[in-house]
Amino acid sequence: MSTILRRKRASRLSLGPYKRSELLFGVIRYPLPAYYTGYGDGRGTDLTAFISDEMRRDWAVNRGALLEFWRSGKSIYEAFPEDALPWLPYHGGSADTL
Repeated sequence: MSTILRRKRASRLSLGPYKRSELLFGVIRYPLPAYYTGYGDGRGTDLTAFISDEMRRDWAVNRGALLEFWRSGKSIYEAFPEDALPWLPYHGGSADTL
């Protein structure tokens, strides 16, 4: 008889903190490039220069959860406490600012 193991996911999103922040706020921050996992190249800060198929796929897959966060008005620390980083933008908007 086989056993089914279920793992608890830490977050609803499959994005890390950098990609999530860049999709939500449109801002790139490079605190320590060795640990950066966003869409940028470690130097450029114009996010539009890094729009790619990967970014478009990430938006399409995570759009619902990202918009839900934005509408909630919660901070990143409230919504994603497992991987919030203090140097990234921390607050969403509201339904009025979508």
